[in-house]
Amino acid sequence: MWFQKCLVCGLKRLCLQFATGRHPLNFYGSPSWFTTELLRHVKLSGVIGEPCVGHGAIASLLSVWPYTKQMWTNDIDPHLAADYHLDATLSDSWAKFPDCDWICTNPPYSEFAAPIIKNAYQKARVGVAAFLLTSFLEPCDDRADFLQQHPPSLVIIMPRFCFRKDKRGSRWATDNVTISCFVWDKSATGQQIIIRPKSAIAGFYKNPEQAISQERAEEIVQALAKLNEVIAKGEL
Repeated sequence: MWFQKCLVCGLKRLCLQFATGRHPLNFYGSPSWFTTELLRHVKLSGVIGEPCVGHGAIASLLSVWPYTKQMWTNDIDPHLAADYHLDATLSDSWAKFPDCDWICTNPPYSEFAAPIIKNAYQKARVGVAAFLLTSFLEPCDDRADFLQQHPPSLVIIMPRFCFRKDKRGSRWATDNVTISCFVWDKSATGQQIIIRPKSAIAGFYKNPEQAISQERAEEIVQALAKLNEVIAKGEL
């Protein structure tokens, strides 16, 4: 399967790249439990776009989510497998992407996150789900107006994940701020915060060396889909 091959190659590259400083193009691969925790709380469906696909960590799981009708992917890195290779910070790029119901992504942080989220919000018919530093809530100049006009309908605050090793390369290090899943559901009428401790997260792992298998992650996705069916039938 294309996504699985991409993921394996990506993990191998990550193991070689975990060193000091930022990664090239500000790339940090998402652990599988980012996506499964999102799907536990938000039933993404229809056509889904992934504008910062990287090695396919998110897209590979959304592709086995039965409510995904179709997907398109993009990444600015021309060496990565994607449907498009455009700069997602530019509005002109989004005009070339297909229409979609949801955007789901883990964009590069720093100065790149805000323009990508703004563009995603304009593109998506239903909503946006993005993994961002929790400090994205701070009304900085690049996003203050956007956050005031479009506050997230849901923020899932999650435990810290170690994306890289420390400067000595001897131990796994965390960022100063944890990652949260920000959801902008355009049909929502309220706002909610959900706290998810690691003890409550299926398939949780702290760093890439402890990662569960792709097969196990897909099993969690399928289990969540079945849970959705049970809830829809009123059997729970």
